[in-house]
Amino acid sequence: MFFDIGNVLLRFSSRQVIARVACAVKRHPLKLARYLWSSDIGERIERGEVDGRQLYEVFQKELGYKGTFPQFRMLWCDHFTLDRGTYALLKRAARSVPTYLLSNTNALHIDFIKERYKFPRLVRGAVLSHEVGLRKPDPDIYRRALALSKTPAEATVFIDDLKPNVDAAAKLGMIAIRFKDAASLRVRFDALGLG
Repeated sequence: MFFDIGNVLLRFSSRQVIARVACAVKRHPLKLARYLWSSDIGERIERGEVDGRQLYEVFQKELGYKGTFPQFRMLWCDHFTLDRGTYALLKRAARSVPTYLLSNTNALHIDFIKERYKFPRLVRGAVLSHEVGLRKPDPDIYRRALALSKTPAEATVFIDDLKPNVDAAAKLGMIAIRFKDAASLRVRFDALGLG
């Protein structure tokens, strides 16, 4: 079983993150959003091509960020809220089935998450985009996940909030569940005999 992290285990709002960063670099949120969308920086970060220090330098040079690296790290990372319901489901699942993480993320976020939250210690392993150089919905990242779990696709559950990611997993034969909330996920788990 594989859980996505963002907006499954940890809730966040992209709009709020952009607003915080825009305030820190003294830019209008729409201008900052346009800049981020027009560049490929997001994909490069999640594929591990840009590390935390390099991202900090980009923010300094291209956006005029004046803070220190530790301040930047907090700005970049401190916006998650644990979804307690999903956490409880992961905790319960991890006791009975091999459980892993499969997420598009970056080293700064993962280091911060490991410091703050317990769920990374409850799983058997993780396939993280920045470590493997692949992002969902690339089919190869799911193949990496299946190689890690050593389970057939048709016996492997994958939970993600984004439709393209769920669709890509389903195409490979995985039991792909689009996450809405913990209550509906619990119902699906019960139906699959994972209760």
